[in-house]
This record gives sequence, C-alpha cells and structure tokens, in this order.
Amino acid sequence: MSKQEIMYSHVEDWQASGLTQSKYCESVGIKLATFSYWVVKFKGETEQEGSSNFIAISKTSKTDGKQYEIVYPNGVKLRLETKDL
Repeated sequence: MSKQEIMYSHVEDWQASGLTQSKYCESVGIKLATFSYWVVKFKGETEQEGSSNFIAISKTSKTDGKQYEIVYPNGVKLRLETKDL
C-alpha cells in the first residue's frame, strides 16, 4: 500500500469513528498536523470526483434582443444580451 492509500484509509476510518481528529490521532499514533494535511488532500480529491458545479442554462423565451438571465441561489443575477449567441 502506498502512503496515500494508507492515509486515505485512516481518513475514512476517522470519519466513520465519530472521534475528533485529535482523539483519532492519539488512538492510532499519528501526528495531528500530518493527519490534518491528509484530510484536506482527501476532501479535495473527493470533491473533484463529485458532481460538477456547473448548471445547464436554457433559453426560456424568444425575445428580439436575445436576453439570457442566470439567477444564482444567493440572488445574484447575470443578464446577457447578444445578437449571435
């Protein structure tokens, strides 16, 4: 097993354990700083494997000015106007 596989296995065991990182590290003899590094690395990789943050947009109605509007969950609106989209 590679170092990465070993540490990722520890991260998964820790997540299932319900312990704090500190308590888990004490119980298995790993330095907290080292373990925290691998937790961040693990989370970064698993987030990349998850669903995309992009959403599909579609034209909802035909207008002469060809306007498109994207409304984000936080209320921010992005309005696009173009002739050749």
